[in-house]
Amino acid sequence: MRKILLATLAGLALVTSQAAAQNLAENPSFESPTFDTGDALDRWFRFQSAPSGTSFESTINPRTGSRHMAFELIGGNQFAGVFQNLNIVAIPGETYTFSGWARNASGAPFNATQEIKLEWQGTPNPPQNRIDVLTLSDTYTQFTHSGVAPAGTTGLVVTYALSSFGAGQTGNTLVFLDDVSVTVPEPATLGLLGMGVLGIVGFARRRRG
Repeated sequence: MRKILLATLAGLALVTSQAAAQNLAENPSFESPTFDTGDALDRWFRFQSAPSGTSFESTINPRTGSRHMAFELIGGNQFAGVFQNLNIVAIPGETYTFSGWARNASGAPFNATQEIKLEWQGTPNPPQNRIDVLTLSDTYTQFTHSGVAPAGTTGLVVTYALSSFGAGQTGNTLVFLDDVSVTVPEPATLGLLGMGVLGIVGFARRRRG
């Protein structure tokens, strides 16, 4: 009986992890074109402080597939990045996780800031849930940032940006971004796991009785 219980729990946990890993972001590996104008949902939009900050698609060194995003800063007080307005109904109280893989491709020490943001939509003054990362390896390294949707939230915009506004930051930096994901646990599947555990426990008690 113990082996059956353990195997069933493992199977339910696998189903839960697979559901939780569903990616809410469209074009997560940038294999399709990105845009620099417009306001449509489900698209990556580029922004930059041209000409000294640039955001562009590249095929130089994708982590997977054939394309990735690249951001280059030349000098201080520059920025470049991408954002996507997810076509989802964000649920207050749920935890959303934004992750991806980035690489310092400049051939020099990283001298900028990675800005990773969850921007909640639907409130008069939507709060930003942001982290700033001041280090980046010369190989693809995963970043992860999570936040709980506040009351009044109806949607979510995720943003990855590179900036050189910090003290002593001179930019002169090239960064690659690939394989982005936005995930949220699925309550229905988590409930299924709980009911499965209760059912197995009840069955075990009946057998002992």
